[in-house]
Amino acid sequence: MVTNRPYIKKGDKMAERILIVEDDADINNLLKNFLEEANFHVTQAFSGSEASFLKSDDFDLLIMDLMLPGKTGEELIKEVRKKTSVPILVISGKSAIDDKLEVFDLGADDYMVKPFEKRELLARVKVLLKRKEAAKDSGNLEHRLLSVNPRTMEVMAGDELLNLTQTEYLILIEMMKEPDVVFSRDKLYEKVWGLDYLESDNAITVHISHLRQKLRKATGEDLISTVWGVGYKFNS
Repeated sequence: MVTNRPYIKKGDKMAERILIVEDDADINNLLKNFLEEANFHVTQAFSGSEASFLKSDDFDLLIMDLMLPGKTGEELIKEVRKKTSVPILVISGKSAIDDKLEVFDLGADDYMVKPFEKRELLARVKVLLKRKEAAKDSGNLEHRLLSVNPRTMEVMAGDELLNLTQTEYLILIEMMKEPDVVFSRDKLYEKVWGLDYLESDNAITVHISHLRQKLRKATGEDLISTVWGVGYKFNS
């Protein structure tokens, strides 16, 4: 059963809308109560099938488990990414690095392992939501092959609209702002995630790889170069 409640207002602004997809009722309700106390508007779904009936672009953030009845979290991420770049935070009992890399491959933006600290969860939620506004605050960016519209968060390669996740979009605009500057992994991680980089976290590498492939397919050129042992740079 999908449940929600009327919007909460934060001053003159509607509260950000979060969809929780978690089949464990205790965890789902814990997340709901905690996030509502932090003034977010929360909708609950208890299976992947229930969540697929909802319009993902009606939400500002999705928080989901992977092992869901009806439709798995992996299947749901694939489905959502065909429609929207809404940020996705996965919370799962799967802790193996291969599991994390797989969901990043599918288009998730962040990953937390159960059990989790509520304060860390809230910090990551705020980072993912803040990033959306930060992305819109950037000015128009132009490259001979690309153009970025920060108002709509759209990236065009000629007449082709690129299907980028929010994380890929933010990495791209940070690098386009300073072409030919080499960004270390920790610098990019801090700018995009707003958190300290962990050497064991391969998320940045996976997102860069996907972004590079999409840009190459659309433009026929390698616009992002690896500077071995240092980081990455956008080629002007």
